[in-house]
Amino acid sequence: MRVIFAVLLAVGLSWSCAKHNPNFDDFEFGEGTSYTGHKKDRTVTEESRRVLIVYSGGFNSLASFLEEDIMDLTRGYVPTDSRNSDVLLVISRLTSSYRQYTTPVPPVLIRLTREEGQETKMDTVKVWPAATAVTSAEFMKDALEYVRDEYPAKGYGLVYSSHGSGWLPPKYYSNPSAFESGGGSSWFIGRRRVYPQIPEYPAVKSLGQDEGTPYAEMELKDLSDAIPMHLDYLILDACLMGCVEVAYEVKDVCDCVAFSQTEVLAEGLNYSTLASRLLEAPKPDVEAVCQDYFNYYDSKTGDMRSATISIVNCSEMDNLASVCATLFAKYQTQLHSINAYAVQRYFRYERHYFYDLLDILLHCGITSEERAALQAALDRAVCFKSATPRFIGIDINVYSGLSMYLPSDGTNYLNNYYRSSISWNTATGLVP
Repeated sequence: MRVIFAVLLAVGLSWSCAKHNPNFDDFEFGEGTSYTGHKKDRTVTEESRRVLIVYSGGFNSLASFLEEDIMDLTRGYVPTDSRNSDVLLVISRLTSSYRQYTTPVPPVLIRLTREEGQETKMDTVKVWPAATAVTSAEFMKDALEYVRDEYPAKGYGLVYSSHGSGWLPPKYYSNPSAFESGGGSSWFIGRRRVYPQIPEYPAVKSLGQDEGTPYAEMELKDLSDAIPMHLDYLILDACLMGCVEVAYEVKDVCDCVAFSQTEVLAEGLNYSTLASRLLEAPKPDVEAVCQDYFNYYDSKTGDMRSATISIVNCSEMDNLASVCATLFAKYQTQLHSINAYAVQRYFRYERHYFYDLLDILLHCGITSEERAALQAALDRAVCFKSATPRFIGIDINVYSGLSMYLPSDGTNYLNNYYRSSISWNTATGLVP
C-alpha cells in the first residue's frame, strides 16, 4: 500500500476533478507545464528506440495522486511524435471520482508527445472494456504485449505505481486474520500491544489494488509471467516491494529492479524528471530516479522525512541465493526462534512480514567469515541504497537494501504459502 498523510489527502482531494476523464481530454495545461530542457530529442532509429511505460493502477484510494503523477509527466521531458523519437506511454485506470468504485471505468493506453514550443499531447491509443482491472496479471500481459507489438524498440522500461504489499498473498495485508485459523484474530490483536499504532497520519501506496468488481490484486508468482518483454529496468513505486522475494521473482525479466523496503509516501517518485532520467539521458539512469526520490524526502522534516530506496542488479540474485541457502541450512533453528523484536523491521502496526535480510542473519549468530561472504554478495546485488534515519516512527539502524520474511515471526498459513508460491524459498530453503 502507498502511504498518504491526512493533510496530503485533504490536498489530494482538491486535485480531483468532479469527474475524471480517462482520456484526460479536458485537462487544461497552466503555467509551469512547459519543459525547458534540451530542444531536440535524442536521435534514434527503431533499432535504438527506448520505450518508457508508466503503469498506473489507480482504481483505488490513490487515484488523485496517480492522476497528479501523470500530469507531472506532462510537465517534464516528453519526446516528439516521430520515427526518430523514443516513446513515453501511460497505462492507466483511475476512478471517476474519489472512492467511486461502482462506476465502471475503462483502462486506457495513452501516448505522450510534444513538439518544440507546443503543449504536451495526450493521445489515447487504446481503450479496454470498462471494469477491466489493470492490477490483474491477465490484463498486464495483454497490455504489455500490445505495447511490445505496436512499439518495437531496443529497450523497454516499466514504472509500476499503485498500492503494494510485497510478497504477501492477495488481500492478506489488509485483513490477515481472515486467513489465519485457530485464534488468528487474538494473535494479531496481541501484536498491537507490542507495536502500538502510530497516529494515522498516513494511508498507504499483493502488488496493485483494483477496488472494482471483482476486486483484483496480483500475486507475486504471476508477475514475471505477466511481463512479455525483457525490461532494462523495473521501478516499483509502491509500498513494501523492496524484499528479496520480489527481486528474485523478477530477476529473469529485467536487468535491475528499484523499490522501497518500507511504505512509500503518496507523492512517490518525482514524475516531472522521470522521462528525462530514463529517456532523454544517453542511457536510462535509474540511480538518478532513485536519488531524486530520496533527496526529495530527505530534505523534509518530521514524519515527512521518511524514505527507503534501493536498486538490485538482477544478474547477482542467483549468487546471493547461493550464499543465503548455505546460511539458512546451517541456522534453521535460529531462523525459527530468534527474538523478532530485536531485528530491524520495515513494517508498521502488526504487519510483521518485512525484516532486514542482513540483520536477520546477524541475529542468528553467523560468524565473521560468513558475514563477510554475505556482505560481499549483498554488495554485488544491491548496487544503490539510501534510507532516512527513520520512517514514520521506525528507526533505521541496519539497512541492507533488502527485506525478507522472518520465520520466527511468521504463521503456519504464511509458511505454507511461502513454500508453495515463493521462488526465493525454492532457491534457498528459508522455510523448509
